[in-house]
Amino acid sequence: MQEEQQRRCLGERIETALRQGRLLFAFQPVVCGVTGEIDYFECLLRVREENGAIRAVGEAVAALEARGAIGTIDRYVLEMALGELARHPRVKLGFNISGLTACDRLWLRHLIARLHRSPGTASRLVIEITETAALSDLEESARFVDTVRAAGCRVALDDFGAGHTTLRHLEYLAIDTVKLDASLVRLLRTSPAHRAVLRHLVGLARSTGFRLVAEGVETAEQAALLRAEGIGYLQGYHFGLPTTERVWLGEAHDDVAALSPR
Repeated sequence: MQEEQQRRCLGERIETALRQGRLLFAFQPVVCGVTGEIDYFECLLRVREENGAIRAVGEAVAALEARGAIGTIDRYVLEMALGELARHPRVKLGFNISGLTACDRLWLRHLIARLHRSPGTASRLVIEITETAALSDLEESARFVDTVRAAGCRVALDDFGAGHTTLRHLEYLAIDTVKLDASLVRLLRTSPAHRAVLRHLVGLARSTGFRLVAEGVETAEQAALLRAEGIGYLQGYHFGLPTTERVWLGEAHDDVAALSPR
């Protein structure tokens, strides 16, 4: 009950921060496991508190969904990401949306309209669908994925292995990327069962053509293990902390927001 109250309060604070313009991104690279080259930067939503502290918003997503506010937040995030892409024409960015937003036709129409007004932007954009809402409407989610990919964007399923998302989603949705939850990565070395799941996913990825990204890679040992298992892309503190600085411009890393990603 106390945790639920805390999430609800954080959700309210995020809505207030949205109205006051205090939402911002921290950026974290997703890298090729073989070459180490950056594929894209994930935009992780942060809130700047009134006292200046920066914190992640992941714990509030469920509360925002319950309050019916997640669509507004996701539209704001879209505008922020498109603004970054317009200002920095060489960078590729990804951002999260709720599974509920993936079933929201109004949000989808807004996305397509914005992409039409920004030629060349779609190919530099990765939309990551979080599994918070379990993608209960698979038909609507499939329509969303197909439309977004037809517009030129990449689509990823985020947090695979953390709960709701199943192999059925991977078979039904024509996604480009599956992002393995950090909890799965942490257990690989000690859990034969988790390694068996990973190997099945690698085989499925090779047969169907989607790419795998391992999240939460914190050590060189984890990175080496994942490469050996055939994971093509890696993300985590080992490759870069989330930072509010635009590191693709060579900016300093003084303002680092090393918090758990949404």
